[in-house]
Amino acid sequence: MTYLPHLPEDLPEHPPGWREVVAESRFALEWLRAKRLGDRVLQGLERGDGQSLMLLPGYGADEKAMNSLATRLRQLGYAVSHWGQGKNNGAVHKLLPKLKQKIQDHVQHSGQPITLIGWSLGGYIARELARDLPEHIAGVITLGSPAVGGPKYTITAAAYRKKGFNLDVIESEMAKRDSIPILCPLTVLFSKVDGIVSWPATLDRLTPQARHVEVHSSHIGLVHDAEVFRTIAKVLADQRTKP
Repeated sequence: MTYLPHLPEDLPEHPPGWREVVAESRFALEWLRAKRLGDRVLQGLERGDGQSLMLLPGYGADEKAMNSLATRLRQLGYAVSHWGQGKNNGAVHKLLPKLKQKIQDHVQHSGQPITLIGWSLGGYIARELARDLPEHIAGVITLGSPAVGGPKYTITAAAYRKKGFNLDVIESEMAKRDSIPILCPLTVLFSKVDGIVSWPATLDRLTPQARHVEVHSSHIGLVHDAEVFRTIAKVLADQRTKP
């Protein structure tokens, strides 16, 4: 697995523009290519041996959006569960306590820590769970997820402002959480053609063991694209061999 050796220092100046948003329509082709490949997408990938994974959807999405990723990971031999919270409504302060309890119950029952794979806002939530449950989380993989700024550098920024949220305050509160380190393996997948989250905001410049992988898909395609799936599978295999 090849990881990005150096990270750019600068944060984005603004969220993705309308051209990037319109270009998200490429996800339909990414989905179609993956569907045509079928089980061939699994060829040559190292199999799991029953490790526990939990998938966390992005803002406005639910478990159905993660189904194709879940199916492929199960075919590879992973024990995959959905987060069980229905549609991600963005109420992180309400979701975190429920997810903490779910993870604690799962780990107590299975006897092994769990790896979290979070898409967009789901990845941000996965990061926060890893901070608070270091003994329960084996690793985190984020897919186009904000590591800084919250909604400030996403296309939802205007909607948050319209609702009265101060995005600078949200950014500051997120930065305060960085004082609690993420201790587990952390891999950040990002795409420079992401039309939903400005990609420099997805990079983790503070976690020493964070690894970054550039992929080439739309934001929506991060949970559908065949090559992104193969990258996730390779990261999972690498995580087992490189603490």
